[in-house]
Amino acid sequence: MIKYDSNTLTIRIQCVYSVEFPDVPDALTYGDSLAEALDRAPEALGLSLYELAELPKPSDLDEVRRDNPQAIVNLVCVDLEKIKLTVKVPYVRKNTSLPADIAQKAEERNINFSETLLEGLKQKLKL
Repeated sequence: MIKYDSNTLTIRIQCVYSVEFPDVPDALTYGDSLAEALDRAPEALGLSLYELAELPKPSDLDEVRRDNPQAIVNLVCVDLEKIKLTVKVPYVRKNTSLPADIAQKAEERNINFSETLLEGLKQKLKL
């Protein structure tokens, strides 16, 4: 299980609580109440961190509080493995042509063409 802890800034603007993360500027959310905003914070953080190859180092909580005296500063924890399970990656259909003899041999061995193509593309793209 990969867990990530980050600090959050919560700022009340016109009866709405805005949530932002100093270390993850793309992670933004809000709530009509403080509880709602903090409830939404882990998902916003997790979805922003989901595709990052390297996680940013969280800022020191005391420094964030000191630098933002008007904000409500909280620690937010997110389980990135749980987020990964909720993300639905869209798939597209791609038709391809290949030599008949290779296709026949692959079918005889019950090789999944889509899975093999995906594995090959990931290897070629170094993903």
